[in-house]
Amino acid sequence: LSTGSQRTFHRALIMHCSTNDLGTNRQTKINLALTQHAMRKLRGSTLSEVEIWKSIRNKDIPKNIRNFLWKSLQGCYKTGEYWLKIPSYEMRGTCVFCGEPESMSHILIECTSSPFQSIIWPLAECLWLMHGTQWPEITFGTILGAGLAVFCNCRKKAIGDSRLFTILILESAHLIWKLRCEWVINKGTLESTLPPDEIHNKWIHAINLRLKFDRLQTDIKQYGSKALKQDTVLKTWSGILLNEENLPDNWIWKSGVLVGITPWHPPGHGR
Repeated sequence: LSTGSQRTFHRALIMHCSTNDLGTNRQTKINLALTQHAMRKLRGSTLSEVEIWKSIRNKDIPKNIRNFLWKSLQGCYKTGEYWLKIPSYEMRGTCVFCGEPESMSHILIECTSSPFQSIIWPLAECLWLMHGTQWPEITFGTILGAGLAVFCNCRKKAIGDSRLFTILILESAHLIWKLRCEWVINKGTLESTLPPDEIHNKWIHAINLRLKFDRLQTDIKQYGSKALKQDTVLKTWSGILLNEENLPDNWIWKSGVLVGITPWHPPGHGR
């Protein structure tokens, strides 16, 4: 398992689940196994299916992303195989960018020709590296199990790093899916693909919006016992902020706090 690729592992799981009556949706069992494999590589331990299901109900994850995770884990989205079985709709099961059969895994992480993936994942990695921690291999299983990610500092759980990783993975994957769906609705042709600067800026906006919500949710008067601890938010975002050397130690209520990657304005933009 430690030497096999995600693609090889995925194919083996499909063959296994095709020949065994597991009493559960075949794709769900495959996705659970992919998640266990990814978390074993990331954490060094095997997690139960119960722990995986519980992780996607974590209230620290926005509701729309929890729904996205649940549907992805259950294999609810109509991609690839679904369309290939319907006469006259087979073309919808093939990736426009590379010609490979589509799947959630392909759409979110595997297609090397997708402009959404090729721009968004390097941005997530770049912001993560500002923390000074190595960026791990990202697979479909990593996305599904992102809420279970654990990083340690001097053998102690680094809550800030673990939480930031979860945020970056889930916000990035959800945005890729969202942009892909909007693109499909809007003709879904190579010519109708968003320009790179727009994809870049939409990701920056999504991450800055999450930073803003984190700060707002520390308001005890507004959220009471459900409020986030300021220390948790500070540990999550400190080290990756724009002009952070000029910010106070506690910047929670400081206006204009943004992440350290800025929007992209191509030459001549706005002229």
